[in-house]
Amino acid sequence: MSSDAALPDSIEACHTLLRQKDEVISSLSSECQSLRQDVEQLKRYIYGQRSERHTGDDSQLTLFDQAQYAAPDNGEAGDDLEEEITYRRRKRSKSDRFPEHLPREVQTIDVPEAERACPCCGEEMPVIDTDIRERLEFVPGKMIVHELHYPKRACGKCKETVTVAPPPSSDAGAASLLSGSRYGFGVTVQTILGKFCDHLPLYRMEDVFARAGVTIPRSTQVDLLAAAADLIEPLCTRMRDRLIASPIIGMDDTPVRLQDASLPGKMRTARMWLARGRPDAPYNVFDFQTSRKHGTPDRDGPAKFLSDFEGYVCVDAYGVSDGVYLGAKDRIVASCCHAHVRRKFEAAKSNDPKRSAYALSFYRELFDIEDACAELTDEDRLAIRRERSVPLLDRFKLWLDEQAGDYRVLPKSSIGKAIRYALNQWQPLSVFTEDGGLPIHNNDTERDLRRLTIGRKNWLFLGSEAGGEVAARLYTLTASAHRHNLDMWAYINDVLRRLVGGDSDLDELLPDTWAMAHPEKVRSYREAESLARAAKTKERRARRRKLARK
Repeated sequence: MSSDAALPDSIEACHTLLRQKDEVISSLSSECQSLRQDVEQLKRYIYGQRSERHTGDDSQLTLFDQAQYAAPDNGEAGDDLEEEITYRRRKRSKSDRFPEHLPREVQTIDVPEAERACPCCGEEMPVIDTDIRERLEFVPGKMIVHELHYPKRACGKCKETVTVAPPPSSDAGAASLLSGSRYGFGVTVQTILGKFCDHLPLYRMEDVFARAGVTIPRSTQVDLLAAAADLIEPLCTRMRDRLIASPIIGMDDTPVRLQDASLPGKMRTARMWLARGRPDAPYNVFDFQTSRKHGTPDRDGPAKFLSDFEGYVCVDAYGVSDGVYLGAKDRIVASCCHAHVRRKFEAAKSNDPKRSAYALSFYRELFDIEDACAELTDEDRLAIRRERSVPLLDRFKLWLDEQAGDYRVLPKSSIGKAIRYALNQWQPLSVFTEDGGLPIHNNDTERDLRRLTIGRKNWLFLGSEAGGEVAARLYTLTASAHRHNLDMWAYINDVLRRLVGGDSDLDELLPDTWAMAHPEKVRSYREAESLARAAKTKERRARRRKLARK
């Protein structure tokens, strides 16, 4: 009020005015707290650490709290989680040479002729040994023009008969992806690798080719990519069929900007879906859709992709609640990702440290169980889940119900949203206890989808729906090959040449089959790096568990 004259004289009216002010203050306070949390999350996203590793409650607010907020007791279960970490790390020898297949330029640096005479006898000293010092140099990629010469032969008497040799059916040196094209397979492979592996837009690929001496227009590169996508379509379909025939797949999607001729100067939001197979179908199949909505006139979302699938699909909460993935009941079962739930509680630590720490301690124990049985068979893993994970989930569910009924937990707060998120998805979150082959999270699919999101930051948008289909097929080929640590150049080059040559055995061109047939083309350094990283992670977790039991 601006003046005392504006205040009401009635006590009841004053009480009413005070209650209205209290409601306004409470509403503004709640809104301010929510905005503070949003600002904190944005600051952390931009400037802070992105890791979600939980090392305990640093604030020690739960140290003297009630029993229901204490971390769940591991009991004797911790003894089963102790592991012996043993692995070999190859020590590099000083005498290691660079690969023998690399071309070498040998330069001999001999003793000056005036110094070759022995100071004692004066005779020239012979060479008894040679020290070899290697230095690796990089030379920018070079272009090679293959000229095909077709001599014409004619009869010198009749002057009528002229003959020319027919073009070879398969020419490893000068065959082209497009009929009559002047560009060989190497140019096409480099364009595919540049955009879909190295995340370079085509205008940057122009610069890459220009450094080698030739300018290849973007329009030509687009034509080469489209021709390659059409060529590998049967191979991508074979990967999809293998994946759909498996009982478990993971799915996730990400938005991509799409140019639309009907919206000049504007962009539409399309979706790129990734279906990731398990070890029985180790392929990453991308599917382009112009809309995320189920039942749209032009597309039917991922329900079209999964029309013949029967089994479990590892998804996030959006796929469960809106039925994006689950187009048919009793045919597809959703298994929700626990990493998403844990992420909600991790983000709520600043809002409610005690409750967040308690929830994260549950997930630490749950993931420890999964880590301990990671290398077991599906049957043994399922038995351990039913014995140890199910009781843990039951306790967690009781705690979530208690917190949801607590008036102090505001529904719109970060901790309230995390609790509600977990309760809303509880049934699909428990599905992983029905099958030992189901993963507890969908992190592998999210990680593989990140290859596209990194590229999207560079090429920014898709030029058309046809361009989206091309990108989906080429991402399928490159991401599946990358999953098997293949030499991408060798694999894609071999696939294109064999398909152009009429090779109909698609199973031999699948990346897992090709890797077994060409072990020398598997990037062993990547496998060694993965093993070393996994061993280091196991060692860190085992050390943490040992400290927790003390």
